[in-house]
Amino acid sequence: MSHCSRFTLTALTLVAAAAFAPVAQASGFQLREQGPSSQGNGFAGVSAGGSDISVIFFNPAAMTQFSGWQFATGGTLVDIKATFSNGTAKRQPALDPTPFSTISGPSSHGNAAVSAILPNLNVMYSVSNDLKLGLSVNAPFGLTTEYDSNWMGRYHALKSELKVIDLAPSIAYRVNPQWSVGAAAVVRTAEAELTNAVDFGLIGFPTTIPGSQDGTAKLTGKATGLGFKVGATYQPTEAFRLGLAYHGAMTMTLKGDVTFGYPTTLSPALVGVFQSRGFKNGDGEADLKLPATYSIGFSYDLSRTFSIQGEVARSTWSAFDDLRVKFTSNVAPQPTESVTEEKWKDTTFFALGANWKTSDTWTLRAGLSFDSGAVDPAYRTPRIPDNDRTWVSVGVGYAYSKALAFDFAFSHLFIKDSTVALVTTSSQTDPNFTRGNLSGNYQSSINLIGASLKYSF
Repeated sequence: MSHCSRFTLTALTLVAAAAFAPVAQASGFQLREQGPSSQGNGFAGVSAGGSDISVIFFNPAAMTQFSGWQFATGGTLVDIKATFSNGTAKRQPALDPTPFSTISGPSSHGNAAVSAILPNLNVMYSVSNDLKLGLSVNAPFGLTTEYDSNWMGRYHALKSELKVIDLAPSIAYRVNPQWSVGAAAVVRTAEAELTNAVDFGLIGFPTTIPGSQDGTAKLTGKATGLGFKVGATYQPTEAFRLGLAYHGAMTMTLKGDVTFGYPTTLSPALVGVFQSRGFKNGDGEADLKLPATYSIGFSYDLSRTFSIQGEVARSTWSAFDDLRVKFTSNVAPQPTESVTEEKWKDTTFFALGANWKTSDTWTLRAGLSFDSGAVDPAYRTPRIPDNDRTWVSVGVGYAYSKALAFDFAFSHLFIKDSTVALVTTSSQTDPNFTRGNLSGNYQSSINLIGASLKYSF
């Protein structure tokens, strides 16, 4: 078998591993930034309600706590740091004899995470005292990582970007003074881009030298999906309120393009050989498996001015057990599907918080939260060096008038240091077959700065 023909299978795995999974500030690539007023106490008690209608993202039944027209909008600056150090990278020994086994590039990398401002918008209309209609626009998943083109892990990841937007019309009804129920339809759009370097020098060896002819592989995709949320609140007394919510799982099929960029130094003849073996632009699609989330929260007024909140949420990330990228045209005819094991784990979010109304104008908030990581260490990649994180949050609310109020919040997320230890096998179907081995350490942290205004009439 010729050296180039050995890579017919590998061409289909070059952009498969860890697709659509960039760094985010909650478990996996889930975002938790839907309301600065709730961020101030670490999103404790959001399933039971809160100080403005941004909580309808978490539980649509919470709308019955508000009256008239309600409007809340704001944004959160997500400032992420993710640095790589103590790296080593080697090519697959079966492909690369010494002295080419070590992959060149710096053994450390500065911040690979890309900060962003994530907006949110919420509107509610009271049909009656008991029936409410609402609409929310949020970003529940996403964010971006991007590495320098010469870093040693470039064959595993360069850019990973995912943008997800939810448009959710909601309805809530107060059944009696204690119970309210609610539901929302979710119209979700997703857009993703994945790139990594391709070692065409290795693929063309011995005609070319490993590491001397780097190109690129790029996978882009878009999708629209439909989902739902349901929830209920129970308030047995004026002081105590309990909320339950469920966000349905969703699988979205992202359809787009697979493109390869060749170095200009490759001869046209060799480019033609690579294209004939599967390294050819074409159509592709991948299923993006997004988890279901169950949550329960409470809010308890210890006095007229001081209250405590608590929240527990469980997300079913174990549904993301593998990634299947299908190549629908132009790429290699066999096989037409690439499968990468992910083996993610279900995650749990815990939060405790407190609100202190110091006057009719000012409210102070604080919270402590914990979010477990979704990624199994054996499958962690540079695209998402996810791990357990601890939140410390503070916030302040200012009521300018009965109709207009502002909220500000700050959270720092301490993320447990993580390691990447990717080991390639001699199997051509291994996604790391041409990427090689990669190991190193990640140090990460996140700052969230949120601001919002709410208006009622």
